[in-house]
Amino acid sequence: MSSDVEPPPSNLLKRFRKDSGGAVALLFGLLSIPLLVLAGLAIDYGVNSMAQQGFQDASDSTVLSLLKLATSTTDADLQTKADRQIRAAVPKLIDADTKITVTRVENTITVAVTGKTPTSLSKIVGYNAFPLSVTSVGTRGSGNLEIALVLDNTGSMSGAKITNLKSAANDLVTALFKEVDPAKPNALKIGIVPFSMTVNVGPGNSKQDWLDKDAKASYHSQIFVSAANRLTLFGKMGIAWGGCVESRPYPYDVQDTAPSIATPDTLFVPYFAPDESDGDDYAVNDYMNDYASQNSGSSANRTRQGQINKYSTNSFKVSKTNRPNGSLSYLYGPNSGCDLQPITHLTTSQSTLTSAINAMTVIGDTNIAMGLVWGWHLLSPNGPFAEGVAYNNKDTRKFVVLMTDGQNTSAQTYSSNQSFYSGIGYIWQNRIGTTSFDAATRTNAIDTRLSTLCSNMKNAGITIFTVRVEVTDGTSDILRNCATSTDKFYDVQNSATLTDAFKAIGAQISELRISR
Repeated sequence: MSSDVEPPPSNLLKRFRKDSGGAVALLFGLLSIPLLVLAGLAIDYGVNSMAQQGFQDASDSTVLSLLKLATSTTDADLQTKADRQIRAAVPKLIDADTKITVTRVENTITVAVTGKTPTSLSKIVGYNAFPLSVTSVGTRGSGNLEIALVLDNTGSMSGAKITNLKSAANDLVTALFKEVDPAKPNALKIGIVPFSMTVNVGPGNSKQDWLDKDAKASYHSQIFVSAANRLTLFGKMGIAWGGCVESRPYPYDVQDTAPSIATPDTLFVPYFAPDESDGDDYAVNDYMNDYASQNSGSSANRTRQGQINKYSTNSFKVSKTNRPNGSLSYLYGPNSGCDLQPITHLTTSQSTLTSAINAMTVIGDTNIAMGLVWGWHLLSPNGPFAEGVAYNNKDTRKFVVLMTDGQNTSAQTYSSNQSFYSGIGYIWQNRIGTTSFDAATRTNAIDTRLSTLCSNMKNAGITIFTVRVEVTDGTSDILRNCATSTDKFYDVQNSATLTDAFKAIGAQISELRISR
């Protein structure tokens, strides 16, 4: 007897599994082939992608290297250098089919790499290799460079240090000029600021409007007992002004404010070291008779050194001797401490720069801020020189390379002035925000000025490199923080390696130029 009742679903599934077992196995076998191919393609594609990235990185770095070479480098040399560098960078990726080519069109260099990567499982479907192709393109920086070398010429730089500095600076200048496109002679301009406790702007500038030649600035007569014109006193003495200047009063000493007769304190006052008192047993620069009463004491001594009439009626008592408590030859007179080489304005002449570097001499104490601000003046589109292009000029980058071997110093003396005359006058004039006799307090005051100055320059778009040479006391924080970034600060322990630091700076400048 039959029944119309259907079997339950669970029984049907059991029957299907039993009857179709062979078919399912066959189906799985058929599906495993494309799955295996897909897995192989994924693996081989990943290998190819990694090879592409490796070649791309090697190609990119090679382009940067080629862009740093002199423009006179031949195409054949470019090809040889590129081939060698890429093969050395990724030796395991190179095979017989790898082809490296270099092309140059004006300032643009292109490096192309073609080849292939072998496959493994992808061979099942006929893919024996995957193609490989990368391209890197770089353009030599078409922008211009303005660079100020602000170099410590203080007394502590004597001997091997100044010799090594000259060598390093000359190497840097030579390296930078090698990269200049002969068709663009104005693409690189460099200026030099030798500094100590003052800066020499050049005696030929005595009639410039930015110099306080008419004694209008409030600090022009501060060292005298009555109003005086320093250039007039030089004339009455029959002595030429040496070309050095004093630092402007705050805030102009840390700013780029253009000098203007309308604001006399923005003008630059000629350096004039007064004849110190005959009655001061610790006088540093006593080169004339005072013609004054023999009253004693600091106040009387400052009065005697500040008399005006003696400078037109006197003759020198001494000319040149050794600076007290030191070994450097010290020139007595109104130009004392102004033995520095003058500033070299921005120039495209390598020979001019080489001559200026080789002529550098050493004298005096350290006022880093005074040297650095004149590096700013060299690069500035504003006065006194107004030779730099505008700060927002998209085709020009501005750099300062600051090198020093010491801390900011306003040296103490037991004279009535309690200091040597320098670019900040005497300490009692309170030009740096302190009149303290304490050396650390004086250094901190100048450091504060320097920190503000560095910030102002960086805010103006100037990139600052700082180099500290053979400094064993104090801290490097002031110079490290002055640099635009930590990789632009160099702490050189031996001046013999100063050239290496300057080469590294030159390389950074070149890379920054390329990235423009």
